[in-house]
Amino acid sequence: MLMPTRLLVVLPLVLALASPVPALAEGSGALPFVSLLRPEWTVQRVDAGRARIVGYLYNENELRDAANVWLRVDQLTAGGEVGKSYRRRLVGDVLSRGRMAFEVSVAEAPSYRVLVESVDWVGECR
Repeated sequence: MLMPTRLLVVLPLVLALASPVPALAEGSGALPFVSLLRPEWTVQRVDAGRARIVGYLYNENELRDAANVWLRVDQLTAGGEVGKSYRRRLVGDVLSRGRMAFEVSVAEAPSYRVLVESVDWVGECR
């Protein structure tokens, strides 16, 4: 009698693990689980023509830490087009349910956009 119960528990797990993972559309720019990383930031004017994007990156993943995180700050023109992009790596891991401060020096612009460009999710102690 124990076998059918065990089969009912194990079979869905095996099917879930063996099923194919949907691929991202090429050129979509979306990264899996990137929505679990949320930047909050402000612009600080430094000198004439210079600014600094400062803020926190929040990891809303309950199980995994975010490692090797690369941020991209897009400098937007008045028309909303990308004028220049700045890429910075966060040094250290953004722990599960935690946050990490970041700062990126940029040229002054009408507006900016901060995106997570890439991340490695880790669930073990390193």
